[in-house]
Amino acid sequence: MNSFLTRAALASTAAAALLAGCAAPGSGSGASGAAARDPLLDAPYHSETTCTTERPVTVLSRVKETPFACADLGVSATLDELRDAGWRVVSLDIGGDVESEKHVGFPVTVMIRKLF
Repeated sequence: MNSFLTRAALASTAAAALLAGCAAPGSGSGASGAAARDPLLDAPYHSETTCTTERPVTVLSRVKETPFACADLGVSATLDELRDAGWRVVSLDIGGDVESEKHVGFPVTVMIRKLF
């Protein structure tokens, strides 16, 4: 009988510890605060902004891997990250050529719209 009570006490202590860990402040999907906010996801639907490549796109880099700086949103993201956050490219502008590290590059500017 004594071992039964010991096992019951250990099980209830483990369950209480587990529940206390799950209810820790700031954990889970209900967390709020600056760290949980993402301007790409939180932007209102149908909003538009303009983003420009942080460095010229050259033959040594791919547009897909080049980060775009979106000053209105205060973020820097690749086209894939923008797409995954619900943004779509409305227009794309390739600027004049610029020589960078003995390679010709082009600044790229995109206008994007939040669809979902």
